[in-house]
Amino acid sequence: MNILNGSAKATNATETTNDVNLDHLKEQFAAFLKQKNYRNTQERYLVLDNIVQFEAHFSADELYLAMRIAGVNVSRATIYSTLDLLTKCNILMKHRFQGDSAHFELADKMPNHDHLICTECGHIVEFQEESLNKISDDIGKQLGFKPLKHSLQVFAVCNDIRNCEHNKS
Repeated sequence: MNILNGSAKATNATETTNDVNLDHLKEQFAAFLKQKNYRNTQERYLVLDNIVQFEAHFSADELYLAMRIAGVNVSRATIYSTLDLLTKCNILMKHRFQGDSAHFELADKMPNHDHLICTECGHIVEFQEESLNKISDDIGKQLGFKPLKHSLQVFAVCNDIRNCEHNKS
């Protein structure tokens, strides 16, 4: 099993960040916008530029705050609508781990991975388990589908919640 952990962090944009090709993502987004007859605006690309800087899951509000701190003036409405569009064109994955707030991550950073979430402290561990990919493929074949991606969320508690380094209470 491959386990990865990360924390949300925004920095200055570059052409290739964390093995993600920003130019390719912009081309993919532009093609989607054109195909679906959405406006192709500079603000939408500013949102994408800032998204690639996050090393882990982020919420719309975390993205908005990071952009404001960086001096990028984009409205919350633009951020929310752009996140929706980026999800529809498969650049972003949208997750609801706990509560009402959605979290996002770039689909290309670690495809077909899953999440273990502590219900007490909120800590998220990302992992890849090859046998889950096989299960997804087998179920798809049995039911006449071709699986494209999957998302599994396992809700649990840390082994020692009282001494958990992630517990904020």
